[in-house]
Amino acid sequence: MNHSFFSWNQQNRLSTLYYVLVVLGYTATLAFSGMRPGVFATALMVLVALELAVHKELLPKKLPDIVAVCFFAYQVLSVIWLRLGGYPFSVFAEEFISSVLPMVFYFVGRSAGEKTAKWYKWYLIAMLILGILGVILYAWAPQFYNDWSFAWNHTSKADAATTRVRMNSVVGSTCLSFNMVAGMLAGSYFLSSHSEAEDAAKSNSRKKQLFFAIACMALCLLFAILANQRSGLVAAAIVIVYVNYLLFFDLHLIPKKYFWIELCVIAGLFLAACAIRFDYVLKFWYRIISLPSAISERSEQWVAAVNNMYSVWLGNGLGANGHRALGIEGAHVIADGGLIKLYCENGVVGFSMWVFLVILACKRGLKNIGTYYTELGIVAIGILQSIGSNMLAFQLCAPIFWFAIGKLCEKEPDQSAD
Repeated sequence: MNHSFFSWNQQNRLSTLYYVLVVLGYTATLAFSGMRPGVFATALMVLVALELAVHKELLPKKLPDIVAVCFFAYQVLSVIWLRLGGYPFSVFAEEFISSVLPMVFYFVGRSAGEKTAKWYKWYLIAMLILGILGVILYAWAPQFYNDWSFAWNHTSKADAATTRVRMNSVVGSTCLSFNMVAGMLAGSYFLSSHSEAEDAAKSNSRKKQLFFAIACMALCLLFAILANQRSGLVAAAIVIVYVNYLLFFDLHLIPKKYFWIELCVIAGLFLAACAIRFDYVLKFWYRIISLPSAISERSEQWVAAVNNMYSVWLGNGLGANGHRALGIEGAHVIADGGLIKLYCENGVVGFSMWVFLVILACKRGLKNIGTYYTELGIVAIGILQSIGSNMLAFQLCAPIFWFAIGKLCEKEPDQSAD
């Protein structure tokens, strides 16, 4: 039976709806002070893992799967030398549910197959909910939201002026920024004909798909700009160049005349923004050009953390260099710098596993970039933004990254079903 692009059917799984449910969980914190979105997301991920186990999709089948399982196991075992280093078990447990448990989405991506379009569709719906709600709260800035933002440490003061420095929505500007840039790439998935969900012959469904893709990419770009995170602004600009080059000039998936139309629209919007609020344009420009100085400011912190590793080969153990180690004597917390944090906690052994897995995934994706350009982009911006932010340690950001890695490591299209 064929279904349109926006249809619902029995193939929808909890893993497909994960982001929508989590976003709703975060939204619920506005009304219910006792709501704990991190606990809710953790419970959902455990259920996703059980769902994968029921469908026999957690079994390693290829070299990348084995590497992923070994990396997962290594991080679990790191609790041994974490405890030997004098850290409490709570540091490990909290870091595990934020950065390691999301690895279950590696297997979601690896087994997505024809359900990939549906997964990205629901991810984008979640981002639209997050973004539209964020814009309303950002523009309105009611006092209850100002108080809520201050209580959740999203802002330093509970007033409208501070709330409007950057858009936080209900998840914080850092998570929002990364997910919106990832949303731009998820939207680009539907620009290519390979992503037609179920019936490529239906032109009406194809037109809806293209409209959905363009609208989502434009809105996610707007939301990423309003989040006003330096790494997110740079990543968004890179994604625009990356997607346009591939679709118009390298893969020739879209006629070039539409590129010039897009260029004119972007130029028009930019000129309009300069004419109406030039101070806003300068505000974002100054944020972007300050990125190199931000990295240099953090380099001393990174060097100190590397020089004080418990073991260069084994690392400090999961969580030892994260925010959850704040206040512990001898801890070298890496406030911003996910890649350095990953290295310090996992050492040469664990970090090499992670690098090897990323290389295996990207190597396959580059061989068939027309099919996997979306996933390659998500992995690239995940790594890029992790240079200056702990992106892969955020419970809301890690699943989309691991989904992309898993998708890149899926079985070859011409292979028979396992």
